[in-house]
Amino acid sequence: MVELKQLLRGKLVLYGLAFLLLLLVYAVAQNPRPLVQSLAGELSDVYYSFNSRQPPPELVFLEIENDSVRQFGRWPWQRKILAEGLQRLEQAEVIGLDMLFSEATRARHDLALTQTLAQLPVIGGLFLNGPMSSALDKAAWNTLADSALLGAQHSGLIASERIELPTQHIREALPLLAALNITADEDQLFRHYPVAFQVHDLVLPNLAVQMWRLAKQQDVQLSAEHASLGAQHLPVDAQARLRLNFYSTDSWQRITFAELMQDDWQAERVAGRIVLVGISEAGVTDIRATPLGQIPGPLIHLTLLGNLLDGSLLTPINGLQLFSLMCVSLLIGIWTWQLSLPVIRIAVWGLQAVVLCVLGLVAYKYFNLWLEVFYPIVLLFLWLVLGEAWLFRINTAETRYLRNAFSSYVAPTLVNKLVQRGEDLHLGGQRQQITALFTDLRDFTPTTEALDTEVLVQHLNAYFGLMINRLHRYQGTLDKLIGDAVMALFNAPLADEDHAYHACLAAAAMMQALEKFNRRWPDDPIRQLRMGVGINTGEAIVGNIGAAGRFNYTAIGDAVNIAARLESATKEVQQQWQQLPAAQRPCQRVDILIGEATYDAVKDRLPCYPIEGLVLKGKSQPLPAWVLDWQKMVRDSVL
Repeated sequence: MVELKQLLRGKLVLYGLAFLLLLLVYAVAQNPRPLVQSLAGELSDVYYSFNSRQPPPELVFLEIENDSVRQFGRWPWQRKILAEGLQRLEQAEVIGLDMLFSEATRARHDLALTQTLAQLPVIGGLFLNGPMSSALDKAAWNTLADSALLGAQHSGLIASERIELPTQHIREALPLLAALNITADEDQLFRHYPVAFQVHDLVLPNLAVQMWRLAKQQDVQLSAEHASLGAQHLPVDAQARLRLNFYSTDSWQRITFAELMQDDWQAERVAGRIVLVGISEAGVTDIRATPLGQIPGPLIHLTLLGNLLDGSLLTPINGLQLFSLMCVSLLIGIWTWQLSLPVIRIAVWGLQAVVLCVLGLVAYKYFNLWLEVFYPIVLLFLWLVLGEAWLFRINTAETRYLRNAFSSYVAPTLVNKLVQRGEDLHLGGQRQQITALFTDLRDFTPTTEALDTEVLVQHLNAYFGLMINRLHRYQGTLDKLIGDAVMALFNAPLADEDHAYHACLAAAAMMQALEKFNRRWPDDPIRQLRMGVGINTGEAIVGNIGAAGRFNYTAIGDAVNIAARLESATKEVQQQWQQLPAAQRPCQRVDILIGEATYDAVKDRLPCYPIEGLVLKGKSQPLPAWVLDWQKMVRDSVL
């Protein structure tokens, strides 16, 4: 009956941990860091390679590429060349310019371009960088207001205090202006397209959105609850960005500027179409990293237009939908965990991961839904690890487990108490107050070089026997032996309300035992040992840390690290101490240093002297420390 209750209690704890895992993975999915987003993208970005759609034929990319640059020279060109080329696009429905004319050139060239732009349905560009927007004059603000969205309100819009505009004459000739900025995800890949940006009180649409507005005479409705373009719903994220559904880079209808300028150019090739003029020549650096590789920046604007035209905008599976899917995945994982054979469990888990990947691909290809399958798969994997670890634990006899885990750490008389009170132990790690004690031998190298190996081992074994005996006497737990060093814990695994005091007593007793140990060889300084001790009290993570079948009961945390640094500092403080006149030294030797929390616990009972300005290794600021006068403790019979 007791075993059944323990099993049920263990399962409830396990299911509680599984639910916490679910919440943790879901929280990470809502706000992924760059590394997580990169890993998720490596898995789900593969979907794009299954996109068989062709870009709508209404879209044309008029590109300034290598052949055009060889014919007309390095970019930027004289504006009369652009003016002549743009005149040949007079039959296009809308023309977008993915370029900025922010500086004046020769007056006659600028005039030619201005006159051409005034006759065409052209969208000009602006950049959200450069000068502060507060420096704009009233005429510039009026031009921006004519291009802004009306009634758009979205608190998450990407905002900018800087803006770079075309020259006054050019922007006055343009029907509308639009932002040319596109933003990368945290892993520096371009997957999303901002619908608009916030500049003071104005909401300025991006280039593709502005081209759609002019071509289709449909406006954007944008608020915190809803976003639409005409009758088309826009599945925007918290920053009013849309996930792009990329087409194959080679599938776009392209016309080079060199072709446009040929004598046999046929204007009908762009009749009634939406044309984006941009640069793809590699030397201009308008190249963007996407899940499909490096592509010219103008194609990202065209991709959104293509998605709007063929209705292939992607709707992310997020929020409650993603949480529900992860719940179902976890429930199936819990059912799988109850299968008896490990091989069958792992095979079913693997099959479930494959099914999730296929589900994500089907959702993308046939329903324009985007599932970041990485997160439910990670949840499944974490549950696999957790469930298998729990099965390992319940299949090991508890008494034998506890004896093996603690018989090497604590006094033999305490092992039975540990077994009897196993329900009080929290194996696997818990945060609690402890006192950590570190010792290390000083100038031990000459001893190791002078003694034969067998004699040296016997010498160390005798020394360690004395140290461990004193630890056990004051309820200390031997954590580990590190070479000739000792790490011990107090208040773990069994509770000790006065652990800081007991650690100090143990340290003093160890120093007293070492002094007696050295008296065995009064005329042999090689065999005499010197030791420093560091003690610190604070919060740490305590428990069995490692892997199944090979673990160590230990403590980790800053409190433990400070204890080790205090031990290391005893040698330096002793040297400084010896430089003082004897009358100014409260005690003759510095063998034990204690931290502030330890001092607070023992200051009214044990002799302690402060150390000023002690900067421990790895710390930038001085930490309070005190010398524990163990010799006075011996004289006062405190031990």
